[in-house]
Amino acid sequence: MSNPDESISSDPEDGYLEGVDADSVLEANGTSLSLTPAQHERLKNRLHGERFAALRRADDRYLVIGRGGDEGLGARRQRVCDLLEERRSATAFRLEDFGFTGEELELWVPAFDILAGMATHVVGVLEDYDGGHVWELGFLYRQQSHVRDVLWLLKRVYDSESERRERYDNGMAASHLAALEEAAGDHVIRWSDPDDLPDAVSEIPATLE
Repeated sequence: MSNPDESISSDPEDGYLEGVDADSVLEANGTSLSLTPAQHERLKNRLHGERFAALRRADDRYLVIGRGGDEGLGARRQRVCDLLEERRSATAFRLEDFGFTGEELELWVPAFDILAGMATHVVGVLEDYDGGHVWELGFLYRQQSHVRDVLWLLKRVYDSESERRERYDNGMAASHLAALEEAAGDHVIRWSDPDDLPDAVSEIPATLE
């Protein structure tokens, strides 16, 4: 997710949904939050378009989560999208491709739930535990749904212990994300140099292979 609202917290005590009543999270029909008619219309308009049609036609559907932006971490996440998009009968997408950002949390939450539910693979590109993608991963941890079965984590490792601690130990809800990583098991693919990222992506299996 790009440009997350800095005020959004991922404190485990608030269920990763500060400012949103956690009791309003629903499981029915792919709808995560109770929306007003106007909010529901905005959600529907953003989801149902050419991008959504391509998503429905693809055999492999990769939802790629991680840092946003056009440079650095965000550019590497986009590179992962591009590599996955090259696969036969596949599409790779991010929430922001549909116009969703953390500035509209009431739409972002159900959009993430719907798109994650449609994905054959949810791919997290991790270089640290700081950003809106931490909420998304925390939601997967809390949700305890089939999404965890299709989750793949491309986690960057660092040679320096001090840098590793800076990137991961002090992040939001790091203990919960470590538990999610443990649950993912052999779906965690580690890489260290950005030049190695294509090889890491190639380890994610495709349905048609």
